[in-house]
Amino acid sequence: MEVSWFDEADHSSGAIGSRLSTDATSVRALVGDALGLLVQNIATACTGLIIAFVASWQLALIIVVIAPLVGLNGYVQMKFLKGFSSDAKVRLFHLNTLL
Repeated sequence: MEVSWFDEADHSSGAIGSRLSTDATSVRALVGDALGLLVQNIATACTGLIIAFVASWQLALIIVVIAPLVGLNGYVQMKFLKGFSSDAKVRLFHLNTLL
């Protein structure tokens, strides 16, 4: 950049350094632990399926059919738990207002 670009308040060295610091933290949070865990889980599932198909393809097909049902069960269970906890918060709020 030209030298006059750095004379503007938005492009001062302090502002640029601050933005680089916050952007680096945001990028690290985005691609850090969560992305690593996602890649690790996918690799583990694929490796497990490959081993299962090599060992017994009939059993592996059963696992492939049952796995989405187990995932759906976990999703529904989390929805129920979140619903019950929010209902409890509302009831507790009403109980506190009555007292």
